[in-house]
Amino acid sequence: MCQLAAYVGDRPVAPLLLDALRLQEGYFGGQATGLATLNKRRITMHKAPGPVDQFKKSTDLKQFRGTTGIAHSRYSLSVLKGPEYNLAGNAHPWLDEAGTLAMMHNGIINNYREHWDRLRERHTFASYSPVVGDITDSEVALHLLDEKLGEGKGLSDALRETANSLTGMVLLAAMHVDEPEAVYIANWMQACTLAKGDGESMFTSSRLGVAKLRGELDVFRAPRNSLIRLTRDSIDVAKLDPSRHAPDPDLDEEALLEQSLRVLRERGEMDSVQLLLALNRGGFEEAFHVPPEEWRRTYLMGHGDQNQVMEPLAAAAAKGLIKFRVRTQHEGGVDVPRVFWSAP
Repeated sequence: MCQLAAYVGDRPVAPLLLDALRLQEGYFGGQATGLATLNKRRITMHKAPGPVDQFKKSTDLKQFRGTTGIAHSRYSLSVLKGPEYNLAGNAHPWLDEAGTLAMMHNGIINNYREHWDRLRERHTFASYSPVVGDITDSEVALHLLDEKLGEGKGLSDALRETANSLTGMVLLAAMHVDEPEAVYIANWMQACTLAKGDGESMFTSSRLGVAKLRGELDVFRAPRNSLIRLTRDSIDVAKLDPSRHAPDPDLDEEALLEQSLRVLRERGEMDSVQLLLALNRGGFEEAFHVPPEEWRRTYLMGHGDQNQVMEPLAAAAAKGLIKFRVRTQHEGGVDVPRVFWSAP
C-alpha cells in the first residue's frame, strides 16, 4: 500500500514528482520517500525514511536533473513494529548493481522468499537486515528484472516476465539508461492513474496525485493486467498476461460511502488503512456488488487498488458527507501525515 509517481517531459521532474507524492502520502505512504531521475545515461537516486517534507529538507534537489523520473512513498504494516523495519535500505526505488536500472514496486509479493532463496547467492540484497533477519519483498523484483535484461531481453519483455513470475499484489515501474525517455509499468490489479499532455506523460497511484494538473493533462485509469510504456509522445498499453483474467468489479460510490460510515459509526475514527482492512472484512462486497466469496477470491488474486476507494471518499469529504482530517502520527521512527476518517 504505497504511493508512486513517474514522469516523462519538460517540467522540473523532482518537484513535480515529490508534489505528486505529497498529495498522496497521507492516505498510504510517508514512512519513507525515494526519488530517481535519468539524465544523459546517468541515474541519480536518493531515498530515506520520512515523508516528502523531511526528504526535501535533507536532500539537494538540484542534483536531480533530466526529463524522466520515478518516485515512491512507502507504506508497510511491518514498519509499525518499529524503526528497524524502516531503514533507507528498505525504501524504493532500487538501483541495479551497474546503476543502469531503477525500479519500484507497489503491493505485496507473496512468493518473494522462493525467489530470494534462489537469487541471494548471486546478488547483494540492500534491504537485508540482520536485526530483522529478512529483506523487503520488492527487492527480488529488481534482481529478477536485472537478470532478464542480462539475458538480452528488452525492458518490455523483461518486465513482463518478471511481473508474471510474482504472486500477490504487483505493480512494477522501471526506467533504464538505454531508453532515457521512457518509463515502463507492469500492473496486475494495483492503483494506476495515467495522464497525458502535449509532449509529456505521467503516472500516479491515485488521481489525487495529479489534482493540480487536471486542467492541463488528460487523466484516466489504466486497465488491469496491463503493460504500459510512457514516453513524451504516447502512452502505450498492452496486455501484461494474456493467459490470465484480472477481475475489475464496478465500484458503487454511494454504497462505499454507506459502508464506510457504518464501519466508522461502529468503531470510531480510523486512518485509511484501518478503514480498508475493516471494509475488507465486511463491506466491500456491498460496495462492489459481488458475493462475499467472489470478493474474497478477487482479493486473493491480488486486487490492491486502495486508491479506487480513497478518491470517492475524499470527494465525499469535500461535500461534508464524511469527516476527514490529517494529523501527525509516529510510525517507524518518523512523524508522518496521516489521513483519518470519521462519521459526521
